[in-house]
Amino acid sequence: TSTPAAPTGVDVEYVEEKLDTLDPSMLDFVDIFQRFKNLGQNMPANPAEQANRYLPPSYSDDEEKEEEQKDPATGKKLSKKRLRQLNRLTVAELKQLVARPDVVEEHDVAAADPRLLVYLKTTRNTVPVPRHWCFKRRYLQGKRGIEKPPFVLPEYIRKTGICEMRGAIQDKEATKSLKSKMRDRMRPKMGKVDIDYQRLHDAFFRFQTKPKCSIHGDIYYEGKEFEVKMRQRKPGELSEELKIALGMPV
Repeated sequence: TSTPAAPTGVDVEYVEEKLDTLDPSMLDFVDIFQRFKNLGQNMPANPAEQANRYLPPSYSDDEEKEEEQKDPATGKKLSKKRLRQLNRLTVAELKQLVARPDVVEEHDVAAADPRLLVYLKTTRNTVPVPRHWCFKRRYLQGKRGIEKPPFVLPEYIRKTGICEMRGAIQDKEATKSLKSKMRDRMRPKMGKVDIDYQRLHDAFFRFQTKPKCSIHGDIYYEGKEFEVKMRQRKPGELSEELKIALGMPV
């Protein structure tokens, strides 16, 4: 079957549907529908102009610098950066507007939405941004030159005796000649470490201890390992060193 050809020279007139403005649920959308009303009458004839009609205006850096306003008091021109600084809230004003003024910092007023930023900081289980983001010095720059301690095996692995076995084998290989080392490299001997596998199994599946892990939201920062850990201390209990320092009877 062939489709009928469209008639030529026919003008199609679109009849717009009239909205029920009395409906309370449609009151919020009346302004939106008015923007799309009679769009065909105001469209430009050039296709390029039609495409550019919906694009946002683009500004270069030089044009942004030229767009300046004058200060009514002094008559001097104010740049956009200066206008943003004048329109910012102060730290005291921001503390009065939020429910938790204790978390407000000096750089929070420079955010796009300072109130939302403070609200997100006070939300439960929120991980804070590391404090070194605003430092001029590079991260961990102060740890350069500090000797890193060697890795120590956990206690449950050291109890298997693997350290003594490896140490004895390394001492034995240190006394070998270069010819013997090359021979062992070409024809290696297996089974040098004779260890009880039941003992090794018990070390990992019975006596393994959980390593110390940081809690949720606890972020490492430079110098954290040198801080005094107060988990074993309880308020109200004075140590003997503190009593002697305060001159109290021990």
